Amino acid sequence: MNSLRGLPSGSERNFEWPSAPIGNQRRLQLSPSEQRSAASAVQVLLATYNGERFLREQIDSILRQTYPHVGILARDDGSTDGTLGILTEYAHQLPERFRVVQGPPTGNAKWNFLHLLEASTADYLAFADQDDVWTTGKIELEMEAMNRLQHAHGSASPLLVFSDLSVVDEKLNTLNPSFWSDQGIRPENLRRLERLLMQNVVTGCTILLNRPLAQLMLPMPAQAHMHDWWVALIASVFGHAESLTTPTVLYRQHDRNVFGASRPANQRFVPKWRLHNGRRKSWELSVGMAVALLQAHGGSLSADQRKTFEALLRCETHPNRLVRAMTWLRHGFFIAGRLRPNAGLLWYLWDADAARKEG
Repeated sequence: MNSLRGLPSGSERNFEWPSAPIGNQRRLQLSPSEQRSAASAVQVLLATYNGERFLREQIDSILRQTYPHVGILARDDGSTDGTLGILTEYAHQLPERFRVVQGPPTGNAKWNFLHLLEASTADYLAFADQDDVWTTGKIELEMEAMNRLQHAHGSASPLLVFSDLSVVDEKLNTLNPSFWSDQGIRPENLRRLERLLMQNVVTGCTILLNRPLAQLMLPMPAQAHMHDWWVALIASVFGHAESLTTPTVLYRQHDRNVFGASRPANQRFVPKWRLHNGRRKSWELSVGMAVALLQAHGGSLSADQRKTFEALLRCETHPNRLVRAMTWLRHGFFIAGRLRPNAGLLWYLWDADAARKEG
């Protein structure tokens, strides 16, 4: 098979992954030999949908990792191109390293990843998009960071490792060597709950997490926007994390992952400064994440953490616009380093009554 040529010798003989049924939210009971093998194994959760164009390149970059115990658990979400055939091909050629989870389409990458998480069995997990390319040392570098976290906090603690990315075009030419720099992301804000609620600083395809953190992710309420923001919030509230400035992923930009929006016809005669659709959507994402965490883990929050979540909700719902604005300012619900978006959010909260009518 052409796609498997060039893999390191012995790639087809590695860790054998125990199976787990979809929908299982508790880890399977493994035999002693399976537990020893799984203790240092990393299971990569690969979610796909109509991704045949770049899929082989991504899979091969995962299989070429310098870390010795890496396997792939893949799930397709109803592709109509050759994606499922590619997954089946790899599973047939490398049964000990590559498994495909079957299930009905979910229509959403978030739920596809959550099904994979439910089916996972390893102590360490990573998420993979279908169109990127991983650096060969990604997992090795992240496992070194994971080991540092375990030494400092213990393996029973929820632990997260994430990294920067290099932004590239379709042919992997560098557009920006740092995604964090390009997007104004400050990874240290993972430790500042009020900032993390406003802007996710963790990109899913760079994540490495341990089993205790994975268990806290399930179940994930529907209000949670995406799995990577969800895992970031869980780690911020209940665990520990380390960020790596070294990019571990070539983050491919192409025509199918660029989105735009047009102005609704019924708003063409409304002054731009009074339009709140974009601001409201941004705010609702943050509110959704807060509501989801309160719903799933509200009883486990500290008093200060609960106050932060409740203050975020009060920013929009309080009937007094001055109270709304002052609550936002007092608690520091800011997007790091960005004056214009912050000014827009403040104006949205001040003008929330008109914004609701707009919606």
